[in-house]
Amino acid sequence: MCVTQAEVAARFAASQGARATWFVPARNTCDLIAKLCLIGLHDRLVVCANDFASSFRAQFPFGNLSFAAEPTPMAMLAASVADPSDEVARLVPEGSPASYAHPAGIDADRLFWFVASEGGLGLRVAHIRALAEAAATVGAILIVDNTMPSLYGCNPISLGAHVSLEALDRVAAGKLAHKVVSVSVARSVNGRGRRRLVSPKSEEVYRLLAFSLGDPEQPSDAFSLAASDLAAIEEGVASLPERMQSHIDHAHAIAAYLACHERVGHVFYPGLPAHPDHALAPNVLLHGTGPAIDFALRGDDAETMETQHRAFLAACPCAHRDAPAGGSLTRMGLVADQGLCYIRLFAGLDDPLAVVDALDATLRQRDMARA
Repeated sequence: MCVTQAEVAARFAASQGARATWFVPARNTCDLIAKLCLIGLHDRLVVCANDFASSFRAQFPFGNLSFAAEPTPMAMLAASVADPSDEVARLVPEGSPASYAHPAGIDADRLFWFVASEGGLGLRVAHIRALAEAAATVGAILIVDNTMPSLYGCNPISLGAHVSLEALDRVAAGKLAHKVVSVSVARSVNGRGRRRLVSPKSEEVYRLLAFSLGDPEQPSDAFSLAASDLAAIEEGVASLPERMQSHIDHAHAIAAYLACHERVGHVFYPGLPAHPDHALAPNVLLHGTGPAIDFALRGDDAETMETQHRAFLAACPCAHRDAPAGGSLTRMGLVADQGLCYIRLFAGLDDPLAVVDALDATLRQRDMARA
């Protein structure tokens, strides 16, 4: 019997303890937020995602966007204070629900916080529980991008996030014909009796999402997925624990190798003791410290860092830059922001020893070329 999109989404929500989940065609989490018109012109969005900074600037050019330097409560709170010198034209009067992004009964002038559970340059880990507590003090809606660790590796909803977003490439094992992002929203009421907790912000964001996406049991036809993509998600969720654990274990082995190589300058992986979030990571990430590694080669005065990294990727046989995101092969690409440039490696299901051999051979070839 063929399952419906609503049934698959409901199982996805149940696996996280979420109230509801929608599946939405979108290129990434930033594209999804813009597509949903979730952030009105009179709202403020605070983002901690410097590897997606250019995307956010392009999608939200109206002056209601600010960036936090790191995924900590102090940094998010500091970035939430609007600059009084900003003269931004407001199309909606103070407190009005008249905007297309404000369904009836929902106040304008809201504050949204966006962080990745694991991400940004250097793969920072967000202290989601502390961020949720800080968000409550200023009335912010906490949105967590959970793409990198996946629902297997982290459960932002259980840590206090109002919304958890996840690009489903890795869940679907790289088999999606079209990009899909899941949107999961926390329950408005948890517990019973004296332990009963009510979250008005969760109720507010549920109404906002339902306004854009429809009843989760009968989602809008505008967001219907192809049957092949829905089947890939359903099959991928069933096989995710085994696959994801292999991604995580392989990443740890490759990171340990890179950290010891004389031609590698910096390695950023939360599983390594030198990472700034090494102690925090086990409290946020389940089953290990994620499938990705950021690293940089040692500098060469004759080349910029980006030039070196591009040359390395072009020469390395395990870069697999044309392989599908979230698939079985190890895949590498560049992440850069404001002069910083790293190679980001996503460990696959292929043999990590073969990946290490390919990395080592490429690094040695570069040494011989310079000699």
